[in-house]
Amino acid sequence: MVTNVISGLVLFALSVGYYLAADAMPTSILDTMVPSSAFPKLLACAGMLFSAALIAQSFVAWRFVGVRSSDGGEFVEPIEWHRHVKAFGLLAISLLFILALETIGYPLAIGLLILVVSRYQGYPISATSIGVAVIGAFAFWLFFVAFLGIHMPLGIWPTLVN
Repeated sequence: MVTNVISGLVLFALSVGYYLAADAMPTSILDTMVPSSAFPKLLACAGMLFSAALIAQSFVAWRFVGVRSSDGGEFVEPIEWHRHVKAFGLLAISLLFILALETIGYPLAIGLLILVVSRYQGYPISATSIGVAVIGAFAFWLFFVAFLGIHMPLGIWPTLVN
């Protein structure tokens, strides 16, 4: 079952890459109401759907198919979901960071990420945690933008100031 999850994740990543490649296709003068990238995008979406179904089917099988205990006795639950809740929470926080990055900008997004993750891990919001978030955001921005020269989005703030 683990191999199904790994295969599903690999196939999902390949489908996303295929979709991005199809989205980058130049438009043609021969395009009609249906552009030339429509069928490759449809195939990529089908690949993402089927790989997600494979992953979901594997998790359902893990959840409802028991596993014999080591002594050959009763069936035991293969996954204790309460142990994975914290990891899923961090995944959700990471996804929100990625979604908010372009809108609110990298400096604010990374500062909020540091603050939210520290709060999620159980640290109280205090002057220290806010200071760590501000200094961390500045340090990451300084490292990536000033030192490495990588463009990071500033969000909507430059348009609001002007």
